[in-house]
Amino acid sequence: MVHLKRPIPNLELDLLRTFVAVAEGNSFAAAAESVHRTQSAVSQQMQRLEQLVGKELFGRSGRNKSLTEHGVKMLGYARRILRLNDEACLSLMYDDVDGVLRIGSPDDTANTILPELLSRFSKAYPRLVIEIVVKRSPFLMDMLKNDVVDMAISTVESVDYPSLVLRVSPSLWYCATNYELNIDEPLPLVVLDEPSTYRNMAINHLEQAGIAWRIAYVATTLSGARAAVRAGLGIMARSIELLGDDLRILGEADGLPRLPDIKYNLYMRSNSPQKAAKVLFESLKGMIIIRRR
Repeated sequence: MVHLKRPIPNLELDLLRTFVAVAEGNSFAAAAESVHRTQSAVSQQMQRLEQLVGKELFGRSGRNKSLTEHGVKMLGYARRILRLNDEACLSLMYDDVDGVLRIGSPDDTANTILPELLSRFSKAYPRLVIEIVVKRSPFLMDMLKNDVVDMAISTVESVDYPSLVLRVSPSLWYCATNYELNIDEPLPLVVLDEPSTYRNMAINHLEQAGIAWRIAYVATTLSGARAAVRAGLGIMARSIELLGDDLRILGEADGLPRLPDIKYNLYMRSNSPQKAAKVLFESLKGMIIIRRR
């Protein structure tokens, strides 16, 4: 028989939300912005959580808050607890949400960010029919403007629509696993045809760094661009969502400029959005979704 030395504590949801924000933002400062608290309040909350569980959850060196072994274990449980809480509340609060919801998504988020959203939506709103449109971000913004989709995940920055930041991801240079980079020759770029956020990003940062470049291959789809990179035709700038075993990352050690982080925003159409879109968008405001990959 197991004899407990002390009563099992009740974990407070606010503490768990802040804990997940700290773990995913790697700092109290990033978490403070996510949960709309001061950095001091976040620090106090994490001290309270560590007191409740009787374990150190964070390493004590530096400003970055790395998780201890107990912290990693707690993170998994915290996410599950919060997900169940949110699903239960949303399902009871909005059990009458039905109809068809059209969501636009870029190709590189279809296997990363989108499944998480769809999982939340389908469990909380089983009567809702969801249609997915996969296009590039600039095209999705046009579809949002013309009311073709109700919501869109996009890397385009816009103040014309209600928005939430779903994820902040590093942008990286990709090449084939056996690619040999020659920085003394114009850099061969694999790009998408216009309009392309990453195409402009790559060219602008190469020119700022004084690195010569040339367009080696233009693709109309991300899968086509990826195939060209895998074939060794050149290198491509893209977010970490593209990372896989078939590609290799290049960086500053290879003489390439560092690329900025990219935001994946969730936009809702502003022209008479349907009830399902408004309910889902408002419900997401209370969830910790934003994270850095």
